[in-house]
Amino acid sequence: MQKRESSSATQLLIKLVGPRDEQLLAAIVQLGDRFNKTLGFMPPAAYAEAAAENRLLAAMVGRKLVGYTLFSLPRQQIRLTHLCVDPDFRGQGIGRLLVDEISARHHDRSGIVLKCRKDYGYDAMWRQLGFEARNEVDGRSKARKPLVVWSRDHGHPHLFSDLESTALLSVAMDCNVFADLHSSGERHGARESRTLTSDWLAGLVDLAVLPQLKAEIGEIADSAERRRQLQAIHNYTEPSVSRNDADRLTDELRSAVQAHLGDKRQLSQSDLRDLRYVAESSASGILFLVTRDEFLASLSDIAMSVCQVRILGPSDIVLHVDELTRAQVYQPGDLLGTSLTVQAVPAGHEQEQLAFLNEAAGERRNDFVAELRRLAAHPARWVRQQVVDTEGTIAATYSYGVRDGRLVVPLLRVLDSHPMHQTLARQILFRLRDHCRKSGVRLLSLTDSRLQPSVRIAAGEDGFRDHDKALVTLVLDVCADAQTVNEQAQSIAAFIGLQVPAVPAAMPAAVAAALERAWWPVKITDSQLPCFLVPIQPMWSSDLFGVPSALIPRDDHLGISREHVYYRAARSRGEKVPARILWYASSDKNQSVSAVIACSRFDATVVDTGGSLYNRFRHLGVWGLDDILRACGDRGQARALLFSDTEIFPRPVGLHKVQSLAAQREHPLGVQSVFEITPDLFSAIYQEGRQAQ
Repeated sequence: MQKRESSSATQLLIKLVGPRDEQLLAAIVQLGDRFNKTLGFMPPAAYAEAAAENRLLAAMVGRKLVGYTLFSLPRQQIRLTHLCVDPDFRGQGIGRLLVDEISARHHDRSGIVLKCRKDYGYDAMWRQLGFEARNEVDGRSKARKPLVVWSRDHGHPHLFSDLESTALLSVAMDCNVFADLHSSGERHGARESRTLTSDWLAGLVDLAVLPQLKAEIGEIADSAERRRQLQAIHNYTEPSVSRNDADRLTDELRSAVQAHLGDKRQLSQSDLRDLRYVAESSASGILFLVTRDEFLASLSDIAMSVCQVRILGPSDIVLHVDELTRAQVYQPGDLLGTSLTVQAVPAGHEQEQLAFLNEAAGERRNDFVAELRRLAAHPARWVRQQVVDTEGTIAATYSYGVRDGRLVVPLLRVLDSHPMHQTLARQILFRLRDHCRKSGVRLLSLTDSRLQPSVRIAAGEDGFRDHDKALVTLVLDVCADAQTVNEQAQSIAAFIGLQVPAVPAAMPAAVAAALERAWWPVKITDSQLPCFLVPIQPMWSSDLFGVPSALIPRDDHLGISREHVYYRAARSRGEKVPARILWYASSDKNQSVSAVIACSRFDATVVDTGGSLYNRFRHLGVWGLDDILRACGDRGQARALLFSDTEIFPRPVGLHKVQSLAAQREHPLGVQSVFEITPDLFSAIYQEGRQAQ
């Protein structure tokens, strides 16, 4: 609890609110509700979860609540969701004290971002609090009032042009949620659905309208109401839905649900309409369906099993928006039952590539064909590859070649209608980085002038920067201290006249993690980024990493998905995030490995019940519900470790070598559970594993 003095000399306390502060939480909810017209409605559960995760601060004068702030911590930034001060105490600097306290507690993060409606007239206030206007986007209200994106930088070196993530969470609505938002009459429980229109969610949640919803609106008897709701449809995304796929999935769902219900009841026409929402979501590539319908919500497990669609309530979306966004972005292909292959583009097949014409960006057919032919005419200069799924659909196409000391990518397109288009964009970028490292190239340049938004978003999150009509990034294959990394970075950047930030020693963990992602596979050994040795059984390392290899070969063309999850017992072993992970594959009765096989970036750790973890993260892992429940034991909870950008060692580091490296440094060692190691030992093991065979 921090003691502060306000300008009126009244003693003020800035208190971190805990989950047991029930009276204070109730007062905060009440204060927030008083001003929900400007703050946006927040369900009480969101306040409780923020308190449980140390993301809620209260300003107190004596025992009276006079203000609060609620925030989240996605990746390297801080997102300010609510900042509220009691009107009787405004003008005393309480808002600044609250914001300053966030910065003080999380100064290792890149900065604070928020969105605020332009017409609220708070621009001067945000500037006084140290924020700068970064961007302007459309709001989520019916009037689409513009929102200003504000940021307060913490002064750390970072490579990102905008601290605010542009990733979207695509969510399909059923008729109940849509009516909550647009019906002329008051609907019981509609307030929960209206949380989805909160301004702070703009740019994070993209609500979609399916054909089934339009069909149900068309059946509304009241013509005025029908026209009102039909007009409102135009404010939302309307994805393309394959009628044949939706019909097939509806039949599969109906059979699965009827088998689940048995003789308890027969499916009604209303039930079948509900199932159609799930089928159309899946057919359109949307992974989430939001509803307040109890019957539909009860089918969540079946919907996931048959269609890979999660059914959530509006509050679930609000509570876990960051987590759901990452789950959508990094949906692993091999876990969707999709076997993607990379193959050379056959000569003379330019016609098949026309699906990637970017008409939305003004690209002309003749120009695109001419570019395809130019690349095809020089096979020794340009490698042309395409990603093909099991249906024979070309899901992505790209070309690259080494020019003037850099890997140049003149073409990189993904099929926007493919359900995995965002994942593909990120995986291809990661594949290109790995090609740079293997080729000894230290610059990666995307020169395609018609990149799609999905590719631009992926590149922006990976640290690419606009430079000389291209998107460029460094690829630093070095594991060394900040001075060495800085010297290499500055030298390589100077080669093309690119300005990059200096790399200071002892960087905060969040900043170092962001830099290591932007310049992957660099490892900055004197940063504050913790390192952990994490054991994994061979059967699970085989599924996740392809090590050891299984009888059925794992598709290694796209490599490991950018993000995965692994589970263990809930008891803390000192896990801290962000961090680095070295994976130690142990031995069992079937396979003997006993070696460190890979390195990952450790992004998050979550403790919850087995069922909750399974529902939240099954997109990202290989464990089934029974496996997670076994890890829960008597406590009823397990721990999920979320990690990304895994690199497999070309030479696994055996246990005896690991023990020798630890002994040389007089370093204790444990391989039975998660074990923290020093950066020096991490560096020694990592460099041993990275040596070519």
